[in-house]
Amino acid sequence: MNILFYQWNAYNLYDIRLTFEQLGHTVTMLSMPVENPEEDNEYVEKLCSYLSSHDYDFLFSINFFPVLAEGCHESGLLYVCWNCDSPLLALYHEAVFYPTNIIFSFDHSEYESLRALGIQETYHLPLAVNTERLANQISHKKNPKYPVSFVGSLYEKNSYDAIADRLPPYLCGYLEGAMNAQILISGGNILEKLLTDDICMMLEDIMDYHKSPRSFASVQALFSSTVLGFKTAALERQQNLNALGLSMRSISDFYEVHLFTNSVTENLPLVTVHGPIDYLQEMPQIFYDSNVNLNMTIPNIKTGIPLRVWDILGSGGFLLSNYQPEFNDYFKAGETLDIFEDREELIEKSAFYLQHESLRKKIAKQGRECAARYHNYTTRLGILLQIVKKHIG
Repeated sequence: MNILFYQWNAYNLYDIRLTFEQLGHTVTMLSMPVENPEEDNEYVEKLCSYLSSHDYDFLFSINFFPVLAEGCHESGLLYVCWNCDSPLLALYHEAVFYPTNIIFSFDHSEYESLRALGIQETYHLPLAVNTERLANQISHKKNPKYPVSFVGSLYEKNSYDAIADRLPPYLCGYLEGAMNAQILISGGNILEKLLTDDICMMLEDIMDYHKSPRSFASVQALFSSTVLGFKTAALERQQNLNALGLSMRSISDFYEVHLFTNSVTENLPLVTVHGPIDYLQEMPQIFYDSNVNLNMTIPNIKTGIPLRVWDILGSGGFLLSNYQPEFNDYFKAGETLDIFEDREELIEKSAFYLQHESLRKKIAKQGRECAARYHNYTTRLGILLQIVKKHIG
């Protein structure tokens, strides 16, 4: 098939493009950056003009872009997307209902939401990993350098902190209580449910979301994800890393917690901080060189398995992650990875696996084998393409 692939800086773009080509398809990159993904008539006109003079079987993008859906709909071309972020607020746009769309989502709860809207051509498709690429990049001769490591943002620059001084004190207290309650919830998201109609009316007066007139995203969805979700992740990550750093140092001076980030880290005195690392070139080696790799999923991802999980497993690293409901479909705790339900269990299991090397290595090996065999891009994109072919005829 002849695929037009929208280009932007998505982490998994390289592996998806490579797999399409390895499967025998022709891939052309669409290098027309979208500035306003929800509403841009000039962009839609340019896209339609381009499509009118080229012949493609479908346009593919990582994540749903309403302007791409609009251009494909007007041109009579199939638009296929694989949503790798959640919640993807661009989905709550009138363009999501076009019959030319085929929408794949990694988060099952998002897939269910789309089905509830009456969208028929939507499917659940978990993310994947390219273990062959990772194996060729990783040096296996080195001994692990990092007892415990976490790669990611601290989300210290978040919208909640920017508006907190404009919130009434009682509302500020309520929202902070909601976020602290969310931290205690394992495998669920309560933030949106705690935003009552009265609270949303107050928030509408404070926030300016610059929504497209064709967007039907609710205030609950917008505020719980773009504001509360990131602030909750900021609180949880800082609290967990500080508690873990203190606990590990009390056990042994060698049990350091390492953080790789471009965030401000002045509030993490017991964590060894490194700068940001390149996703394709450096990150796999860090995962392999760490005894315990942490994953702390942002609460915005309600059920799905984030890309970080697949990257760690595919690199042959041992993974200790918070619980996500979809883990039950693909993993068994203690065999291919392990799970912590709260901060106390995070500390307890980190110490346990640092002291049980053979078990840790066995789980890491089984985790990589599982990812390579069942969760590779060839398998995932094979499923996607089989569905697409039915619509091409």
